[in-house]
This record gives sequence, structure tokens and C-alpha cells, in this order.
Amino acid sequence: MKIRKALFSSLVLTLFLAGCAGKTATETEQDTSSKEEVSANTQEKALTPVNVGYLPSTGHSLYFIAEGEGYFEEAGLDVSFSLFSNSGEGINAVAAGQLDIGTFGTAAPLKFEEQGAEFVIFGGQMGEGAGIVAKPENAEGLKDPANFEGKKVATVSLATGDVVWRSAVHDAGLDLENDLEIVEMQSANDVIVAVNQGEVDAGVVWVPYVEKAKQEGLEIVAYTNEYMEDHVCGRIIANTDKFKEEPETYIAFMEAMIKAERFLADENNKKAVLADVVAFIDVDKEIIEKDLYDGYLVQSADPDKNAILAFREKMVEIGYLAEDKDVSGIIDIEVYKSALENLKAENPEDPFYQELEERYVEKNL
Repeated sequence: MKIRKALFSSLVLTLFLAGCAGKTATETEQDTSSKEEVSANTQEKALTPVNVGYLPSTGHSLYFIAEGEGYFEEAGLDVSFSLFSNSGEGINAVAAGQLDIGTFGTAAPLKFEEQGAEFVIFGGQMGEGAGIVAKPENAEGLKDPANFEGKKVATVSLATGDVVWRSAVHDAGLDLENDLEIVEMQSANDVIVAVNQGEVDAGVVWVPYVEKAKQEGLEIVAYTNEYMEDHVCGRIIANTDKFKEEPETYIAFMEAMIKAERFLADENNKKAVLADVVAFIDVDKEIIEKDLYDGYLVQSADPDKNAILAFREKMVEIGYLAEDKDVSGIIDIEVYKSALENLKAENPEDPFYQELEERYVEKNL
């Protein structure tokens, strides 16, 4: 497996930073046990190439599990992965057709859509999974969002956790521009350094940096789900043209993602899951295990349309977005539905798929 770093040129859109082994095309396999068996019926079909972008986050683990467990190949897909350091580059690559699929937060895609970028949101990857960190002597005093008044806080613009934290502070009655100082940094690592060095009172980070911050002696002020329960984070987006032209490819992709979610849900698979994820993310297995199994990171392939729309409303409320409008048109829930129906047809008595169907109705209709 080969992971390649993407070097895509940005579009006219402003680049926003936020926070998540490309394999070569698989050769067609033939059964060569005997010449008599070779026929049109036994020749394998070539896999469909799909270019996927991701960020270095444990929140994107469904991609890694689907690849590691062979679910993409089972679905007839040859997936190549490109690693991005920030959401802006990845979204631009999807919009330009250089990527077919990618996961780059929720806040960043919604901001780029307002600026004219075209893509489709058709699935989910992670929810929640961010936190506010501070030195031990400061953490307890910041449990109440109102106590951020007069404080200096480091964050990364357009990170999902940044939006959630700002919303909590706003809801506590503080003026985001005048009652505290917000310092926007380039990365979650920069945030951790700033907090440790006393340059700021607290910082907003996401997985796997929440656990990394704890390893470096910082404490959790709050996880973002304490501010906004069940909030979405990484949504799966697609190039609009290809999505319309090749719906079956995206249905197959989501079948693999749902299988990955099912595999992750069974803790008997923990060893295999950790091996799948560490192949893509250069983080201690201990951190990966805490992220995936300690309960503050949600991993779900469901698009969760209702939560996306609610999240956007919050972005407008705190000034992240200027225009209050309905973006339902860029959210597709039918591809996920079709993928789930296909899997249920294969295993109609599987309680996991039945549970996902109930969740789909609740989250999207």
C-alpha cells in the first residue's frame, strides 16, 4: 500500500485550514488452473478506479478499515488514497475533479459551498470527536462556557470543533469579537504548543490530537458533544459531475463503508481495526484505540442530513456564514439508502443493518 501526498493547485476560492498508499490499479485476475476453464464467464471484470482524499485523522477510520479489510475491492473498486494537510486543498481538489471523493469536515465544505464550490455531500464518516484543552490549573475554571470571557483561545479556522465551541460561547451570552480573544492557528499541533507554552488559556483540537494533548499534560475542558450533542463532523463529498454520471460507483463505495462500520462495531475485531488504521495514520496505537473505543468519537457512514442542516444554521448564527439558505439540494441521501438496502437484501436478518435503517429514517427524513 502506498500513500501519496496530494499537491493540487488551489482554485480561486480562499484556502481555509481545518481539521482529516495510493495503490496502483489492480491487475485483472484470471483463473489459470486450466485452459479449459478460461471463458468469457470466468474472466474477472476490471475494478473501477476511485480517487479518495483524506486528512490525517482517526476520524477517517472507516476509509482505512474498508481498505484494510478488502471491502472496496469486494465492491469492485480500486481505491487510491491522497493525503491532505488541510480541508481547503482537499475540497478544491474534489470541486476541480482531481478527486472523486473526500472527507474534509463539515464547516469547511459548507463555507466553500457558500463561496461557489460545487460538490455533493452523500455520506458520513465521523461525528463529535473534538475537545477543548487547557493546562490543569486552568481547565476546571473553564467548564462553564461563560468563563471564557477575557480569555485567549487558540483554534483552527473552519474546524468543526471550532464552530461548536464558538456556538457554546455565543449561547452563553458572550460576544465572540469583543468579550474574548480568538487566535487562529495553522494546525492542531500548533494549538497544543500554544496552550503548553502559556501563549493562550485554552485551545480547540480534534482526534487524534485530543489524546495527544492529554499525553502532553493538558486536560480536557470539555468534549464538543457536551456543547452540541450528536453534532456531525467529517462528511463525505463527491465531485458533482462524476456523482451524477456513475451512481452505481458511489453506491458500491457506500456499501464498503457500511461494512467497515459494521466491522468496527464488533470489538472482537479491535486488533484488525487498529492495524488497518495505523497503516494510514502515524499515531500510537494507544491513541487510536482511545479515539475509536472510548465513546467520544462517532463513526457512521450515514449522511445525517438533518444534523448538517442544523449545523449550518449554527454557522450562520455565529457569523461563520453570511447567507441563511436551504442547502438540501447538495445533500444526497439516496445513494446511502440504496447501499444499505443492498446489504440488507443479502442479510435480511442482520440486526446491525436493521438498526442502521432505523437510524437513517431518524437522521435524514
